[in-house]
Amino acid sequence: MRDLLKSIPDAWGSKFEAESGAVTRTRTGPNEIGFRAPSHMALVLLTPQPNREMALNSDRKSVFLAPVGTVEIVPANAELFARWRTPKENLLLAFAPDKLSTLAGLEFQTEDFEFRPPGEGHVDEKALLLASMIREEFQKGEPTNALYLDSLITVFSMYLLRNYSTLAEGPSHLSRGGLSSKVWRDVRDYIQANLDDELSVERLSIVAGLSPSHFLRAFRQTAGQPPHKYVLATRLEMAEQLVISTDFRLSIVAKLTGFSNHSHMTAAMRQHKSITPSALRRAHGIR
Repeated sequence: MRDLLKSIPDAWGSKFEAESGAVTRTRTGPNEIGFRAPSHMALVLLTPQPNREMALNSDRKSVFLAPVGTVEIVPANAELFARWRTPKENLLLAFAPDKLSTLAGLEFQTEDFEFRPPGEGHVDEKALLLASMIREEFQKGEPTNALYLDSLITVFSMYLLRNYSTLAEGPSHLSRGGLSSKVWRDVRDYIQANLDDELSVERLSIVAGLSPSHFLRAFRQTAGQPPHKYVLATRLEMAEQLVISTDFRLSIVAKLTGFSNHSHMTAAMRQHKSITPSALRRAHGIR
């Protein structure tokens, strides 16, 4: 991984990085920070910030009220300074410039774009909704659903390109419809053959030959559920088969089916199958 959030202290909150980008839920303050952005960044405030102080590529610092849902965009290589005088919570997302350019090419037929950061204290309810969905994953206090977070980061990056960049003025590639029979078969086969690996929206969309956002729409239309739910169900089905048909240690079963560890597999099976792997083995008379 690229450590897209290396400018943010680890003590401020947990971080997650995927092929589509990275995200951290930070809770800190009063505090301040200054750095040159190593990647494109977008911040969504989850708590209000009176008298927030900020400067972007300037020595002049602005002081303003930043309500909940305020969105701030920091393009790659921009100089940022921010200071807050009360404790705050926010979601901060980071995107590698080359990845975002590739995504723009797939969606808008051009990889060239510039971000247009909104004004001070600009509130975006849709961005807040996406940020809240990501926040819920961090609040669960259990191993995160990597593919689900990867999907949300992908959707958020597309939202930024469509609403806060020069690409907002041009047409996007809005293909409709589900996956063809062949593509659906190829995607299912790829998932089945790579359950033990970290599947991502980018990799699955490449298999399908579609842009990431079109893939997410088409997959859901074809499968009746988003990729992360389909993959989880497939992992649980394979784990169940291995639990009752082999004498593999449960830690090995978890590894073979793409769970982060034995505890992660047990929690998922308990939640979705109402049974644990150990109980399943006992029910089938397997020691």
